[in-house]
Parts: sequence; structure tokens; C-alpha cells
Amino acid sequence: MLEWLGMPQSKGPAMSPDTANPVEVLNEEECWNILLGATLGRLALSIANEPEIYPINFVAHDRKILLRTNPGEKLFALTINDKVAFETDGVGSDSVWSVVVKGRARQLESGAEIEAAERIPRQQLTSTKKRVFVEIIPTSITGRRIHRGPESDELAPGDLY
Repeated sequence: MLEWLGMPQSKGPAMSPDTANPVEVLNEEECWNILLGATLGRLALSIANEPEIYPINFVAHDRKILLRTNPGEKLFALTINDKVAFETDGVGSDSVWSVVVKGRARQLESGAEIEAAERIPRQQLTSTKKRVFVEIIPTSITGRRIHRGPESDELAPGDLY
């Protein structure tokens, strides 16, 4: 289903699309499996009490999200308010999916932490050198897979929220 995106398949029981309720709530393990195969996401944070969203290149490792950035507005905001949300999503041939991580962000500062982070393989998506490591320590993780199919005029339980 998601192999062409490099996304691992669900480890749970095979689930056939349910036209009455196409939304499948993913368990934490399924969410981590998706995060381990993804590289692009969005970081949501607050700057001067205004929401901001940044596209980021990331790697999931050791049940944390690791990203690199440069000094600037985003990094400064994380030092003032470390509560963030992170989201990654994708489209497969018969489903779409989304994983949301909420947690606390912190800049890696010790030499040992930075050296360990530099050893983690990651796919760089831009040519800009990023000098600062930030990790997101999750406080919650949620995900959904929505099975694609013909549009229905009927409301499904997942439509009501």
C-alpha cells in the first residue's frame, strides 16, 4: 500500500477498506513505523503568541524526532516556548495518512549529544547547511489512515469531530 513512498506497512491485522467508516486510527507503534520511513514534516510552534508552521527535514530515532536548523526566529521561539506540534503525512495508492506528534523541543547542547546526533543517518533535502540540532520529545502521538474510495453523501463517524 505505501511501499512506493518507502513507508512501512502496518504491523497490525490486515484491514480492508470500510466504505462506511474509511478512517483507521493508528496505534502508537504504527505511527512510529510511519515516522521511521518519512523525512519531511511540518513543525508548528508559537512566535509572539501567533501560530507558525515550518516545513522541516527530520529523522525519527529512539522514539524522538530529530531535526537540524540554524539560529533565527524558529530556534529563538523554541527557547521561549518549547511546546510544539509536528506533523507528517503522505498519499498512497489506496490510502492517505497523517501522524501528529505533540511534545517538547530542546536544542542539543552537549558535545556528546551532538556527536551522537551527527552519527544518525538522515536524508538531507536541501543544500543549506544546518548547524543546530533540535529534538522533540513526544508527550503524545496520534495517527490516522484514511482509505480512499468513492465519495459518499453519507456522514461517517470520522466526519463528526
